[in-house]
Amino acid sequence: MESIGLQNGLVRSKHLHNLLQAARLRNSKDSDYYRDPNVDHVSVKIPWYLVDNLLEKLYLKYHKTRIHKCFDIVHKYLLADDHEEEDSHRGIYAFWKEIHELWEEIFDEETLSNHYHDHDNYWEYDIDPKDCKNLKDFFKKRIKVKINEKKEEEERLKKQTILEKQKLEELKKLQSKEHKLRKYIPLEKYSETIKGSVYWFKDINNIFQKNKNGILYVGESSNFNSRYNSYKPKNSGRLTEIEEKLQLKFPGKEEEIKKFVRDEKLCALKVVSYNFLKDNRKRKKYESRIIKIVNPLLNRGNLLRFKK
Repeated sequence: MESIGLQNGLVRSKHLHNLLQAARLRNSKDSDYYRDPNVDHVSVKIPWYLVDNLLEKLYLKYHKTRIHKCFDIVHKYLLADDHEEEDSHRGIYAFWKEIHELWEEIFDEETLSNHYHDHDNYWEYDIDPKDCKNLKDFFKKRIKVKINEKKEEEERLKKQTILEKQKLEELKKLQSKEHKLRKYIPLEKYSETIKGSVYWFKDINNIFQKNKNGILYVGESSNFNSRYNSYKPKNSGRLTEIEEKLQLKFPGKEEEIKKFVRDEKLCALKVVSYNFLKDNRKRKKYESRIIKIVNPLLNRGNLLRFKK
């Protein structure tokens, strides 16, 4: 009985709805439109947005209530015919997931219930027809908000462009600074950049060294730039290290030795520098190999030491 009563109520409600729709036929240009001209007409004072179905039209176009998302989700996952059976469990999971996420954005009293409510903040641009004087004022406020939003967006983009330009300039300055400093290194790492060296002096015309290689002396150093000061000719007249070695080997020939060492056509220096020669053991081993090959005149003691 309760079910029959419910059905009767629905039928009566639908019939009443159709009756009201027919009585409020709005298209006066329709050929089927007719009203008895002899009936009394009354003037009713109502808000502008309640005239005919104006609020309904505004609602359908400018109202952004999120309850429509619920209906779209229900139709997408539960009512659509294009779901395959094997994917139904995924559809149900996605349905509840999206509903749960959406539920945090909406309020039942404002959207889902049948209660009448006055607090409606889902109108586009927050312009509610009920707060406007007339239709012209409604659109005027909307246009004003759109213009302000456009100006704000332009201002935001302008500031963003300025910030990006500043960041680009700062990046260029930083890159320029790094480029200028690319050949600079920290003080504590300077020693790591210095290559080890092995060097030897050659008797070009075999004046003192009579063998075919003509090598006078072979040496090694972890920093030849510093070691070179011992071999650099001195204006004071003092003997350099290579000159002293020759003086010990050939006593009484000091002036001849000085003239020989300082003449670029008679005596020359060769320096070999590699990264692996930074290692003391490898550098000394490399030096000993050169000594064994060229048999220098002034390295007799060194050669004996390496043989041991």
